[in-house]
Amino acid sequence: MSNKIDSKTLPDPLRRRLLAAGLASAAAVPLTAMASPHRHGGHAGHGGSQGHQHGHGGHAGHGAHGAEAPPYTADELKQAMGYDRLEDIPVRGPATAVDRLPFTERDGVKEFELTAEAVLWEYADGQTVMAWGYNGQLPGPEIRVTEGDRVRIRFTNKLPQPTSLHWHGLHVPFAMDGVPGLTQEPIQPGQSFVYEFEAKPAGTRFYHSHGSHHGDESVQIDMGLAGAFIVEPREGERSYDREMTLVISEHQLGEGSANLSALGDHGAHHAGGEHSSNYNLFTLNGRIYPDVKPFKVREGERVRMRLINAGSMSIHPMHLHGHTFEIVAIDGNDVPDVARQRRDVVTLASGERFDIEFVCDNPGVWLFHCHELHHAAMGMIMLVEYEGFEVGASAQPATSTGGHRGHRGHH
Repeated sequence: MSNKIDSKTLPDPLRRRLLAAGLASAAAVPLTAMASPHRHGGHAGHGGSQGHQHGHGGHAGHGAHGAEAPPYTADELKQAMGYDRLEDIPVRGPATAVDRLPFTERDGVKEFELTAEAVLWEYADGQTVMAWGYNGQLPGPEIRVTEGDRVRIRFTNKLPQPTSLHWHGLHVPFAMDGVPGLTQEPIQPGQSFVYEFEAKPAGTRFYHSHGSHHGDESVQIDMGLAGAFIVEPREGERSYDREMTLVISEHQLGEGSANLSALGDHGAHHAGGEHSSNYNLFTLNGRIYPDVKPFKVREGERVRMRLINAGSMSIHPMHLHGHTFEIVAIDGNDVPDVARQRRDVVTLASGERFDIEFVCDNPGVWLFHCHELHHAAMGMIMLVEYEGFEVGASAQPATSTGGHRGHRGHH
């Protein structure tokens, strides 16, 4: 009898537990760590070992509303989210999200519709955080065009606060750069603004809020306002067989699904308020491990990963297990062959993009994660899965402890 398990035949919850259990045991925390002295659950002491413990424990109650008094008032909820009650905020997640923003073509111009709106975003199955999402999702839907395309983006602000929209890495006309107080007035709640420009240069770019003024851009980004903007070259052949885009983000999660970037004791929603950096939720494409969608590959392929650090502050050394990759583009700009580095860790500061490529020559189920291990423990892990690979029964640990399941809150 075979002692191997085909991971594809397992029920999804069991499959995720099997794949997660080895790392979960390494991140185990004692049950006493699940009681935080703070009402919003687990911001104390992120700088040391207690920070890891409180961070894991802090997620335990976020999925259940009403266990403790939320770290915000009704007036603050209304100001930040535009709703009187938490239960009135629409819940959005992968089931309602789209990977790529559709467009219509009119008179040679590709026209897109984009909104910013308040939602409860499902960052893990059954777990939500208050967020501001482009078209109601985190990250915003990818915009993908070809170099030289004329694009027109009609943006409507459905948030309760003014905002703007910046095209990071794109060479747009001055009036289209989306900097409030410099290139335009902030877009008020209920108002629309039309951005139009030629998409150039080719490469991995992204779009994000530039705030209502220079003092609240970080708050709006931490609430979720960012998305990928990929400009494909008009000429030349692809060097890869398949690709994926990975948007890296960070949030401050509190009780009652509060996003403490804009709510509660640390909130910076008041004009000119100082921004806290007690991040305890680190997402890849809006999700935390083990609920991050894996990157499916086939043996023999050459694949590209487009990495975008859309967070406002944190630095992320991203590490790939079992492979060596080439850095083929930096901030969307191609790296000449003679200057390419072969690495297994690439470090992204806020706003940076790196395109990496590697050959799938080592079948398995491999981790790709932030090697600032507090960030990994708080969710910043993805699996690279070879199609058809069988996970051996020996991979199952003798015991499974609750480190990562602390994120989930109900188990």
